Amino acid sequence: MPRHPDRQIERMSQPDAARLLARSRTAVVVAGSVEQHGGHLPLGTDAFAAMSIAERVAERLDTAAVTLGPTGVAHYHLGWPGTLSLRPETLRAVLADVCESLALAGVERILVVNWHEGNSAPLRVAADDVQRRHALRIVIAETHVITHRKHPEEMEFTHAGSMETSAVLAYEPGLVHLERATQASDRGDGETAHGLFRRPDVYPVMADFHVVAPTGWYGRPELANAARAEEIAEEVADHVVERAQEIWQALDATSHGLVDRVGAIDDGSVPR
Repeated sequence: MPRHPDRQIERMSQPDAARLLARSRTAVVVAGSVEQHGGHLPLGTDAFAAMSIAERVAERLDTAAVTLGPTGVAHYHLGWPGTLSLRPETLRAVLADVCESLALAGVERILVVNWHEGNSAPLRVAADDVQRRHALRIVIAETHVITHRKHPEEMEFTHAGSMETSAVLAYEPGLVHLERATQASDRGDGETAHGLFRRPDVYPVMADFHVVAPTGWYGRPELANAARAEEIAEEVADHVVERAQEIWQALDATSHGLVDRVGAIDDGSVPR
Protein backbone atom coordinates (compact mmCIF):
# COMPACT_ATOMS: atom_id res chain seq x y z
CA MET A 1 0.00 0.00 0.00
CA PRO A 2 1.74 3.17 -1.19
CA ARG A 3 1.14 6.78 -0.18
CA HIS A 4 -2.41 8.13 -0.28
CA PRO A 5 -2.34 11.87 -1.12
CA ASP A 6 -6.10 11.69 -1.75
CA ARG A 7 -6.43 11.46 2.05
CA GLN A 8 -5.16 15.03 2.49
CA ILE A 9 -8.21 17.06 3.51
CA GLU A 10 -7.25 20.05 1.34
CA ARG A 11 -7.48 17.81 -1.76
CA MET A 12 -11.04 16.71 -0.91
CA SER A 13 -14.32 18.35 -1.74
CA GLN A 14 -16.24 19.67 1.25
CA PRO A 15 -19.02 17.04 1.06
CA ASP A 16 -16.51 14.19 0.83
CA ALA A 17 -14.51 15.49 3.80
CA ALA A 18 -17.65 16.04 5.84
CA ARG A 19 -18.86 12.50 5.23
CA LEU A 20 -15.49 10.97 6.14
CA LEU A 21 -15.11 12.94 9.37
CA ALA A 22 -18.70 12.39 10.48
CA ARG A 23 -18.59 8.67 9.75
CA SER A 24 -15.21 7.93 11.31
CA ARG A 25 -15.45 10.58 14.08
CA THR A 26 -11.65 10.53 13.74
CA ALA A 27 -9.02 12.78 12.14
CA VAL A 28 -5.29 12.33 11.61
CA VAL A 29 -3.44 15.59 12.31
CA VAL A 30 0.06 16.02 10.84
CA ALA A 31 2.98 17.89 12.46
CA GLY A 32 6.45 18.31 10.94
CA SER A 33 9.18 20.90 10.47
CA VAL A 34 11.09 22.94 7.88
CA GLU A 35 14.75 22.81 8.90
CA GLN A 36 18.19 22.14 7.50
CA HIS A 37 19.14 18.55 6.67
CA GLY A 38 22.45 19.04 4.89
CA GLY A 39 22.71 19.13 1.12
CA HIS A 40 21.20 15.73 0.39
CA LEU A 41 17.73 16.12 1.96
CA PRO A 42 15.09 18.86 1.63
CA LEU A 43 14.29 21.41 4.30
CA GLY A 44 10.83 19.84 4.56
CA THR A 45 12.14 16.39 5.50
CA ASP A 46 10.21 16.22 8.78
CA ALA A 47 7.02 17.55 7.19
CA PHE A 48 7.25 15.04 4.35
CA ALA A 49 8.06 12.17 6.69
CA ALA A 50 5.06 12.95 8.88
CA MET A 51 2.71 13.26 5.91
CA SER A 52 3.94 10.01 4.37
CA ILE A 53 2.97 8.13 7.53
CA ALA A 54 -0.19 10.16 8.17
CA GLU A 55 -1.65 9.45 4.72
CA ARG A 56 -1.20 5.72 5.27
CA VAL A 57 -2.73 5.93 8.73
CA ALA A 58 -5.69 7.94 7.42
CA GLU A 59 -6.27 5.32 4.73
CA ARG A 60 -6.36 2.57 7.32
CA LEU A 61 -8.75 4.54 9.53
CA ASP A 62 -10.82 5.66 6.52
CA THR A 63 -10.56 9.33 7.36
CA ALA A 64 -8.68 12.51 6.43
CA ALA A 65 -5.11 13.66 7.08
CA VAL A 66 -5.12 17.26 8.31
CA THR A 67 -1.83 19.15 8.28
CA LEU A 68 -0.94 21.91 10.75
CA GLY A 69 1.31 23.31 8.00
CA PRO A 70 4.89 22.27 7.25
CA THR A 71 6.58 24.50 9.83
CA GLY A 72 7.23 23.42 13.42
CA VAL A 73 9.28 24.52 16.43
CA ALA A 74 12.88 24.44 15.17
CA HIS A 75 14.56 27.61 16.47
CA TYR A 76 17.75 25.67 17.28
CA HIS A 77 18.31 25.15 13.53
CA LEU A 78 17.98 28.84 12.62
CA GLY A 79 21.75 29.17 12.35
CA TRP A 80 21.32 27.61 8.90
CA PRO A 81 19.41 30.01 6.60
CA GLY A 82 16.31 28.47 5.06
CA THR A 83 15.18 26.93 8.33
CA LEU A 84 11.78 28.19 9.49
CA SER A 85 10.45 28.09 13.03
CA LEU A 86 7.26 28.76 14.94
CA ARG A 87 7.14 29.91 18.53
CA PRO A 88 5.84 27.09 20.76
CA GLU A 89 2.75 29.15 21.59
CA THR A 90 2.04 29.53 17.86
CA LEU A 91 2.08 25.78 17.27
CA ARG A 92 -0.13 25.30 20.31
CA ALA A 93 -2.60 27.85 18.98
CA VAL A 94 -2.68 26.27 15.52
CA LEU A 95 -3.36 22.81 16.95
CA ALA A 96 -6.12 24.23 19.16
CA ASP A 97 -7.80 26.04 16.26
CA VAL A 98 -7.60 23.05 13.93
CA CYS A 99 -8.97 20.69 16.59
CA GLU A 100 -11.86 23.07 17.29
CA SER A 101 -12.72 23.07 13.59
CA LEU A 102 -12.62 19.28 13.53
CA ALA A 103 -14.81 19.04 16.62
CA LEU A 104 -17.42 21.18 14.85
CA ALA A 105 -17.34 18.61 12.02
CA GLY A 106 -18.25 15.80 14.42
CA VAL A 107 -14.76 14.50 15.19
CA GLU A 108 -14.29 12.97 18.63
CA ARG A 109 -10.82 11.42 18.30
CA ILE A 110 -7.63 13.07 17.07
CA LEU A 111 -4.50 11.10 16.19
CA VAL A 112 -1.52 13.44 15.88
CA VAL A 113 1.28 12.07 13.68
CA ASN A 114 4.47 13.95 14.55
CA TRP A 115 8.01 13.65 13.14
CA HIS A 116 9.98 16.32 14.97
CA GLU A 117 11.33 16.42 18.51
CA GLY A 118 10.92 20.19 18.81
CA ASN A 119 7.15 19.80 18.39
CA SER A 120 6.67 17.19 21.10
CA ALA A 121 6.39 19.40 24.19
CA PRO A 122 4.17 22.11 22.59
CA LEU A 123 1.87 19.45 21.11
CA ARG A 124 1.43 17.75 24.45
CA VAL A 125 0.63 21.01 26.24
CA ALA A 126 -1.80 22.01 23.49
CA ALA A 127 -3.49 18.60 23.50
CA ASP A 128 -4.13 18.88 27.23
CA ASP A 129 -5.74 22.29 26.76
CA VAL A 130 -7.85 21.11 23.82
CA GLN A 131 -9.14 18.08 25.70
CA ARG A 132 -10.23 20.27 28.61
CA ARG A 133 -12.11 22.68 26.33
CA HIS A 134 -13.64 20.27 23.82
CA ALA A 135 -15.11 16.79 23.82
CA LEU A 136 -12.06 15.36 22.09
CA ARG A 137 -9.67 12.54 22.90
CA ILE A 138 -6.16 13.10 21.55
CA VAL A 139 -3.43 10.50 20.98
CA ILE A 140 0.06 11.52 19.80
CA ALA A 141 2.27 9.23 17.71
CA GLU A 142 5.97 10.12 17.67
CA THR A 143 6.70 8.38 14.39
CA HIS A 144 10.43 9.17 14.32
CA VAL A 145 10.76 7.40 17.67
CA ILE A 146 8.69 4.45 16.46
CA THR A 147 10.75 4.06 13.29
CA HIS A 148 14.02 4.00 15.20
CA ARG A 149 12.81 1.65 17.93
CA LYS A 150 11.51 -0.90 15.46
CA HIS A 151 14.83 -0.94 13.56
CA PRO A 152 17.50 0.61 15.83
CA GLU A 153 20.52 -0.47 13.78
CA GLU A 154 19.09 0.15 10.33
CA MET A 155 17.15 3.34 11.14
CA GLU A 156 19.73 5.31 13.13
CA PHE A 157 18.41 8.11 15.34
CA THR A 158 20.75 10.73 13.89
CA HIS A 159 19.93 13.92 11.97
CA ALA A 160 19.67 13.52 8.18
CA GLY A 161 21.07 9.99 8.39
CA SER A 162 19.55 6.70 7.24
CA MET A 163 16.21 7.06 9.05
CA GLU A 164 15.31 10.48 7.68
CA THR A 165 16.66 9.65 4.25
CA SER A 166 14.45 6.57 4.26
CA ALA A 167 11.45 8.67 5.32
CA VAL A 168 11.91 11.04 2.37
CA LEU A 169 12.38 8.13 -0.03
CA ALA A 170 9.01 6.79 1.11
CA TYR A 171 7.45 10.19 0.37
CA GLU A 172 9.14 11.22 -2.90
CA PRO A 173 12.44 9.58 -3.92
CA GLY A 174 13.35 12.44 -6.26
CA LEU A 175 13.87 14.73 -3.26
CA VAL A 176 16.92 12.73 -2.09
CA HIS A 177 20.29 13.73 -3.61
CA LEU A 178 23.12 11.88 -1.89
CA GLU A 179 25.59 13.28 -4.43
CA ARG A 180 24.94 16.76 -3.02
CA ALA A 181 25.70 15.87 0.59
CA THR A 182 27.70 18.46 2.49
CA GLN A 183 30.35 17.49 5.03
CA ALA A 184 28.92 15.27 7.78
CA SER A 185 29.81 15.88 11.41
CA ASP A 186 31.41 13.05 13.38
CA ARG A 187 28.77 10.40 14.00
CA GLY A 188 30.10 9.27 17.37
CA ASP A 189 30.32 12.81 18.68
CA GLY A 190 26.86 13.60 17.34
CA GLU A 191 25.26 10.57 18.95
CA THR A 192 26.88 11.37 22.29
CA ALA A 193 25.84 15.03 22.26
CA HIS A 194 22.34 14.31 20.94
CA GLY A 195 21.92 11.66 23.61
CA LEU A 196 22.22 14.30 26.36
CA PHE A 197 19.08 16.03 25.08
CA ARG A 198 17.21 12.74 24.70
CA ARG A 199 17.67 11.53 28.26
CA PRO A 200 14.30 10.70 29.86
CA ASP A 201 15.19 11.73 33.43
CA VAL A 202 17.62 14.66 33.66
CA TYR A 203 18.36 16.56 30.45
CA PRO A 204 19.37 19.96 29.01
CA VAL A 205 17.14 21.96 26.65
CA MET A 206 18.27 22.36 23.04
CA ALA A 207 19.28 25.93 22.13
CA ASP A 208 21.60 25.51 19.12
CA PHE A 209 22.04 22.36 17.04
CA HIS A 210 25.69 23.26 16.40
CA VAL A 211 26.34 21.62 19.79
CA VAL A 212 25.27 18.29 18.28
CA ALA A 213 26.58 18.65 14.73
CA PRO A 214 28.80 21.62 13.76
CA THR A 215 28.07 21.02 10.06
CA GLY A 216 24.33 20.60 10.67
CA TRP A 217 23.98 16.86 10.21
CA TYR A 218 25.48 13.48 10.98
CA GLY A 219 24.69 9.86 10.15
CA ARG A 220 24.79 7.41 7.25
CA PRO A 221 22.18 8.31 4.63
CA GLU A 222 23.75 5.86 2.20
CA LEU A 223 22.22 2.97 4.20
CA ALA A 224 18.70 3.87 3.02
CA ASN A 225 17.05 2.52 -0.14
CA ALA A 226 13.63 3.13 -1.65
CA ALA A 227 12.25 -0.41 -1.49
CA ARG A 228 13.11 -0.82 2.16
CA ALA A 229 11.84 2.70 2.90
CA GLU A 230 8.39 1.76 1.62
CA GLU A 231 8.32 -1.39 3.76
CA ILE A 232 9.27 0.53 6.89
CA ALA A 233 6.73 3.30 6.27
CA GLU A 234 4.00 0.69 5.95
CA GLU A 235 5.15 -1.05 9.12
CA VAL A 236 5.18 2.21 11.08
CA ALA A 237 1.69 3.10 9.86
CA ASP A 238 0.42 -0.32 10.95
CA HIS A 239 2.02 0.17 14.35
CA VAL A 240 0.47 3.62 14.84
CA VAL A 241 -3.01 2.41 13.96
CA GLU A 242 -2.75 -0.69 16.13
CA ARG A 243 -1.52 1.24 19.17
CA ALA A 244 -4.04 4.06 18.74
CA GLN A 245 -6.93 1.63 18.54
CA GLU A 246 -5.67 -0.20 21.62
CA ILE A 247 -5.49 3.09 23.52
CA TRP A 248 -8.95 4.23 22.44
CA GLN A 249 -10.47 0.89 23.44
CA ALA A 250 -8.73 0.92 26.80
CA LEU A 251 -9.76 4.52 27.52
CA ASP A 252 -13.34 3.80 26.47
CA ALA A 253 -13.47 0.85 28.85
CA THR A 254 -11.99 2.96 31.65
CA SER A 255 -14.43 5.80 31.01
CA HIS A 256 -17.41 3.43 31.09
CA GLY A 257 -16.17 1.99 34.35
CA LEU A 258 -15.86 5.49 35.82
CA VAL A 259 -19.40 6.36 34.71
CA ASP A 260 -20.69 3.19 36.38
CA ARG A 261 -18.90 4.00 39.62
CA VAL A 262 -20.12 7.61 39.66
CA GLY A 263 -23.67 6.44 38.96
CA ALA A 264 -23.52 3.99 41.83
CA ILE A 265 -22.42 6.75 44.20
CA ASP A 266 -25.15 9.10 42.96
CA ASP A 267 -27.93 6.57 43.58
CA GLY A 268 -26.63 5.75 47.05
CA SER A 269 -25.37 2.26 46.33
CA VAL A 270 -21.83 1.08 47.07
CA PRO A 271 -19.48 0.93 44.05
CA ARG A 272 -17.65 -2.36 43.57
